[in-house]
Amino acid sequence: FVAIFMLSFWLAGYTVYIYLLMEMASILIMLGLVNDNRSPSYKLSWICVVLGLPLTGHIMYLLWGRTGKRKIEKQVMYKMHHGQTFYEYDKNVMKRFEELHPQEMRLAHSMEQHHFPLFANNTVDYYPMGEDTFEAIFEEMKKAERFIFINFYIVGEGVLWDQMFEIMKERAKAGVEIKLLYDDFGCMFRTEKGFRRKLEKAGIEVRVFNPVHRYTEKLYMNYRNHQKIVVVDGNVAFTGGMNIADEYVNEVERFGVWKDNAVRVEGDAAWGFTVSFLQMWEVSSSGAMLDYDKYRPNREFAKSDVFCQVITDGPANNPENPIVSAYKQVMYCAKKYLYITTPYLIIDDEIKEALKLAVKGGVDVRLITPNIPDKKNVKLVTSYNYGELLRAGVRIYEYTPGFIHAKTILTEDCGIIGTINMDYRSFYLHYECGALIYNKEALQPAYEDLLATMDISHEITYEEWKHRPLWVKIKQNFLNLFATLM
Repeated sequence: FVAIFMLSFWLAGYTVYIYLLMEMASILIMLGLVNDNRSPSYKLSWICVVLGLPLTGHIMYLLWGRTGKRKIEKQVMYKMHHGQTFYEYDKNVMKRFEELHPQEMRLAHSMEQHHFPLFANNTVDYYPMGEDTFEAIFEEMKKAERFIFINFYIVGEGVLWDQMFEIMKERAKAGVEIKLLYDDFGCMFRTEKGFRRKLEKAGIEVRVFNPVHRYTEKLYMNYRNHQKIVVVDGNVAFTGGMNIADEYVNEVERFGVWKDNAVRVEGDAAWGFTVSFLQMWEVSSSGAMLDYDKYRPNREFAKSDVFCQVITDGPANNPENPIVSAYKQVMYCAKKYLYITTPYLIIDDEIKEALKLAVKGGVDVRLITPNIPDKKNVKLVTSYNYGELLRAGVRIYEYTPGFIHAKTILTEDCGIIGTINMDYRSFYLHYECGALIYNKEALQPAYEDLLATMDISHEITYEEWKHRPLWVKIKQNFLNLFATLM
């Protein structure tokens, strides 16, 4: 305390030099941002943070705003590229796809350029709630004969976890290979000490993504694995917004009724989820590379025109963002309707413009966000972004029964269901995944679910938005400066 007290007096004589150093640091950061090739809104937000919070803003930028292929990111991409070598690209599938979906050909080809092959011969089942999803996951796990892969951001001990753990132990005793991957930050407050050792003792292989303590000094701890993937025997895969915690199946109430959605994909596209899981499995360890081939599907699937691409993304990809590109292109592909569910709406000008252009083109554009938020400040920024969209003709609904955590973007011909929130964190800082599905009939249950959800939601009007309290407007304008950090 004495040292800190004396330091303030000593530094007082160097105020001019300290101020000069901070100004130079601000200029260097701004030069870097101006010449960065990320979205203008993202760069502008960081400039506001750096200028508005001298020194503190610099530290924030060093922690969360920088790009560049640092050593860790190069290692991540090396392992990602290893997984991509196990993909195959079938020209006949793409040819058939072009015949049926000429409008979406550009999107599918673009995703293949990002190393996400197009798969045919799939069956897709849609689940409108977390309860339905985990019931289906557990039934599939009980039938596992070869392996079960599980990847979640949050694993919280409770009723849901106990059910899953019992199935995992029983299958492990039967000789089934089980790999569990979870995010360290997502689970550190939800599991007891010795959680990992208990799993390994039961014969389950466990890896923890990005341990917080390991990368603190490398400024990498803010990059999290937000993917949710379950693969059974390489033939069936699940993805969606859910995590393994009781609130996701409404065993406990946190923010009213918790609504999530998910899909079960059986067919050729299950291989995409297997590869995606194994890529993150390898990223989470410095061990030897795996031979993915032994985890390939062990049966043929019925021919079908349900096409699917398994898309993933993460900060190691920066400045390229395949998922951001996919979302924009889906918006541009919409001809009749464009329906979106997201718990958070913190988007840049390019996505806003894509939504507004869709409305101008005669597309019925609707968004569903939560009425009861899990993060109050994020909710304020979300509702701040309503204004420009409402004025342009976008219809916005708030899910009044509680909190909608589902992540969906849907048109009349294609859609993405997965783990992707419409915010900077998902687009730039998290490792995410989703199923990009091209088939109207397969997506019909999702379409009907979104319409039913709108029926029990409150539609926000532009007049209502304009007349929000003054203190809310002031707070929203302030919070919006820090939107990139939320």
